[in-house]
Amino acid sequence: MLLSFDTLGPSSNEPFIFLHGLGAGKSRSISSLSHLENLHLIAPDLPGHGDSMSFDPATYSFDSFADHVIALIDHLGIAKCHLGGLSMGSGITLNIALRYPDRFKKLIILRPSWLDSPCPDHLKLVADAGEMARTDFEALPEFQALLADNLLVANSITDVYKSPDNSVLSRMWNSQPFRSLADLNSISASALVMSSPLDDLHPESVASTIANALPNSQLIPLPARYHEPKAYQKSLNQHINQFLNS
Repeated sequence: MLLSFDTLGPSSNEPFIFLHGLGAGKSRSISSLSHLENLHLIAPDLPGHGDSMSFDPATYSFDSFADHVIALIDHLGIAKCHLGGLSMGSGITLNIALRYPDRFKKLIILRPSWLDSPCPDHLKLVADAGEMARTDFEALPEFQALLADNLLVANSITDVYKSPDNSVLSRMWNSQPFRSLADLNSISASALVMSSPLDDLHPESVASTIANALPNSQLIPLPARYHEPKAYQKSLNQHINQFLNS
């Protein structure tokens, strides 16, 4: 079974596969990366998201999602490509980099949320949203506290209730993208790691930890995603263009 996907940019350009975050989809990737240069953006819907809903939820994991991405790359006849992702997508990117090291060129790691363990504390509310009715979820003291402290991030969590299959949220929260931070030291490819402030779901400390573990990486701070969306998107596209076209 093949992942649904959309593309942007001429197919003659350098292929760049970008993987969305948990609870999002390919349309978010396309809209966020609308100003790339000299690149052919390929944005799939990962299992349990968007138009890729026919996959067995019991198989949801970073390993299986990575395997589905490789199957898509094979289907498209791509030997090697640039690869990147946001949040969950960045975890899948690192999983592929470790398990399929000959299939990619440069890496984009955008606002990562997972390190080498399942069930990160800062994503517990997202996992709860995958298990609870919206009214029950919004009554949680933890959600009410986030609502008072960071309204924009809180609203981004309740957006997941637009998804037809929220079970993917808790299943992926219980998975891990790689076994050990030390394993990342074996990735020799150039990697651009990007963080953003004021983001409870994607702590800057996670990005800096991953950047420090990758032997050939650079860490770039972006404007605040939820509070300065236009500046964030402009900076994101500029940094990706500079990195992948150099």
